[in-house]
Amino acid sequence: MKKILSVLFLSSLIFGSCSKNISDKENVKIRFMFEPGELKFISSSFNTDRQTMSALYGNKEALSLLEGARHSHDRVSLKLVTYKMLEDPQYFGSKVNGELLRVETVKAGGDGKLDYTTEYGEIPSGESREQRIADIIDTDPVNFPQ
Repeated sequence: MKKILSVLFLSSLIFGSCSKNISDKENVKIRFMFEPGELKFISSSFNTDRQTMSALYGNKEALSLLEGARHSHDRVSLKLVTYKMLEDPQYFGSKVNGELLRVETVKAGGDGKLDYTTEYGEIPSGESREQRIADIIDTDPVNFPQ
């Protein structure tokens, strides 16, 4: 009887030590990823001072606007998605996108005027809506070889 109790105690101790620590769940942050839908990737940028990385998505009208075409702004749709930079634990010196900080949208209204909204997060401190529109419109699109 003593041997059976000893074996049961020892096995429960072994199985108990293999369980995951509950406090580990508190340290895990949920990473939200952005789904661009029908919008296409246009450009990316990195801000090492703020430790952020951004990706710009848009439709073909937005791409022609950024490339300098001088036609009406109707149907322009742009989204700038900004993430916090994190160290990649698998590669030394590499960065990956971490926490989603903000999703900014620039769309053309019926009158062709560009309108700015934030879908997630807040405008960076010290910047106006007009300045954000100008920063997004000044982005140079990435040219992929055909």
